[in-house]
Amino acid sequence: MKKSFVLTAAVLLSISLFAGNRLSRQDLEKLNITLTYPQWKLKALTFSYDDGNIADRKLVAIFNRYGMKATFHIPSNWLKDPKRSATRVKEAEINQLYAGHEVAGHGAKHVTLILVKPERIAREFDVDISEWQRITGKKLLGYAYPFGRYNDTAVSIAREKGLIYARTAKAAESFDLTDDFLRWRPHAHHKRKINKLGEEYLKFIPKRMSLLMIWGHSYEFEKADNWYQIENFCQLMANKPEIFYATMGEIAHYAMATTELTLSDDGKSIKNNSLRPVYFLYNDRKIELAPNAVFDLK
Repeated sequence: MKKSFVLTAAVLLSISLFAGNRLSRQDLEKLNITLTYPQWKLKALTFSYDDGNIADRKLVAIFNRYGMKATFHIPSNWLKDPKRSATRVKEAEINQLYAGHEVAGHGAKHVTLILVKPERIAREFDVDISEWQRITGKKLLGYAYPFGRYNDTAVSIAREKGLIYARTAKAAESFDLTDDFLRWRPHAHHKRKINKLGEEYLKFIPKRMSLLMIWGHSYEFEKADNWYQIENFCQLMANKPEIFYATMGEIAHYAMATTELTLSDDGKSIKNNSLRPVYFLYNDRKIELAPNAVFDLK
């Protein structure tokens, strides 16, 4: 009984010391803490491809060959549409085809969200969430706004439905990791000179977590007969020890974990309140802070 009391007291003391003092990235930088991706990396690379065209089969094979990670945004109702069946991946192959990658929402019927009422927006999310849970057995983490079009109502409903990210089509203006994952901007469509962009990113020296995201549609490679473009890019970017290769969901989930760091009332230690390890540099020391662990600032 006494041992149980001591343990309870320690837990209550921890809660008291760290209550309500969440740290922003700017707060952490003032403490000489630089947040990083796992294994203390400051660069990440991801791909975001839409619509679930059968050309995804070839694209996934290329990504797998070079160790890339991608998120595939697929309208769930399109899998059942007989008018599209000849050009879409089959439900039965989803889990095997996209193994190691991520399947995300793209609107049940790919409706332009800014042109419909909130009730229809909610239904588009609800059906996608339900269907992808059924098909993959996993909770749907994210979304790509159909045609890249969205408004504050769509963002609000996405948040209410528990989605942690949603991709737009407007290009990001820098390699900085977004501060708003429900308005997440990619860096370039693959029709852009992505090899040049990749070379620029490899030379880039980040001071904080950065990202390069390429997006598009796999059928565009088939139509233009330029599969070499994405293969050359993957070959250029492969096997770089400084890069965290991850899906959009993995990046967003990890970024959320970094927001769960809190500072003790006395300002002498920080605690990781998330369910996953958080990596950071403290005065150039590499720190891996386990879930619920405390790090003393010295």
